[in-house]
Amino acid sequence: MTREIDRRSFVKTAAGTAVAATTIATAPNVFAASNKSITFTESWIPNGGSQWVRVAIANGYFKKRGIDVKVSRGFGSVASAQAVGQGKFDFGISAAPAAFLQVVKGLKLAHLACLSYSSSMGVGYLRDSGIKSPKDLEGRKMGSVVKSGEFPFLPLFGKKAGFDFEKVDVVQVDNKIRTGVLLQKKVDCISCFASSVAPDVKAKGYDVGWFLYDNYDMPFYGYMLITQPEMYAKDKGLCNAVTEALVEGIMYTMLNPEEANDIFMKAVPEAGLSKSKRDALKLETGLYAHVMNRPEVAATGMGSIDMGKYKTMTDMIMQYVAKPGETAPPLESFLHVDHIVNKYKFTPAESAKVDAFAKEFAAILS
Repeated sequence: MTREIDRRSFVKTAAGTAVAATTIATAPNVFAASNKSITFTESWIPNGGSQWVRVAIANGYFKKRGIDVKVSRGFGSVASAQAVGQGKFDFGISAAPAAFLQVVKGLKLAHLACLSYSSSMGVGYLRDSGIKSPKDLEGRKMGSVVKSGEFPFLPLFGKKAGFDFEKVDVVQVDNKIRTGVLLQKKVDCISCFASSVAPDVKAKGYDVGWFLYDNYDMPFYGYMLITQPEMYAKDKGLCNAVTEALVEGIMYTMLNPEEANDIFMKAVPEAGLSKSKRDALKLETGLYAHVMNRPEVAATGMGSIDMGKYKTMTDMIMQYVAKPGETAPPLESFLHVDHIVNKYKFTPAESAKVDAFAKEFAAILS
């Protein structure tokens, strides 16, 4: 069963559950005549899990490559994939499983790099709700945003986690109030990207538990950098430069989390308006480090992917989620990550530093 709660009917949202849309452009370059201007969409509202976009801009990683960037907030991974595929933006980020499923449905996308090694997709619930296991979700109200990347995979999650998703009362909500409907107990649980929601609710003092897809045999990659195939074919150099600038932003953020937070709050002032927002930003930064310091990075560098793991993900999507008649294109027809392999790696000391920082935050997603 699916119902809808719109934003107007939900007036008393928990304070600060959304961040206003932000658009940023780089400062003028003295070589502006030869610069290339691009548009870029995030998958969600600006937050600590994607602050490296602003860090890359502020630190000049795009500018030194002759690129001017205009960044816009996103409205979910499905929406961001569609916006890039339809040419509304030149580049963007989208959750890997959502972006792949859009390719299966016929959307033309090129995948340039992995920018998050765990999707952190799942279901969040208040611990005082009586929910103890995924089976307890049956008969409960679940707030969901249909354009959010985790939504298409909820039936598969039900199969893997041992509950009947058809028995869940899905309530469609506006993305701006999804966290609020949970905290005010208008729903019993929400589907979401835990790395985006957990820091906010933790900073506000709420005790939220998580059932993550990763823990139920759904090893999904997180953010992928995407563009149109035409863009990749026409200007591979630009695509590679955008990839490198973002990866440099990620590495700086992971090695210098406090400085990155300061840069982000200057770019997105709303992020630092209150102590709870600043605390949430720190938590988001830590959780992002947790999902990034993974074996793939040590083995083949930041931005690369493990093809075996990626194929496991896509095979699972084709088996359980794709509709009859839909077929998967060859991975090499849309995956273009070779150029970033082994290009950006942490030193052992840097990896240890990131690991020490990230461990502090891992328990938040339990």
